[in-house]
Amino acid sequence: MSDFQSFRNAVLEDEGLQEQVISIVNTAIANGAGLDENIVMLAKNHGYTITEDDVIQHADFLGRDGDLTDFELEMISGGRSLGGGC
Repeated sequence: MSDFQSFRNAVLEDEGLQEQVISIVNTAIANGAGLDENIVMLAKNHGYTITEDDVIQHADFLGRDGDLTDFELEMISGGRSLGGGC
């Protein structure tokens, strides 16, 4: 299993990581940049080695392994407010 897949699985199993991913996505949307490098840094901070190219290549991974998880459905629908936002 690739480190990207391992990281994806970790995110799907950990609500804290999910919150961090949502925050990164929301910030990247607001700023118009920063998604790839911040996902890479988050993965690195949790012991996974992925690249920005991995993030770009797997940007459409949602739902590939069967049914979407609640988290994946939330990400597709635009995430949720984490409070204190814009």
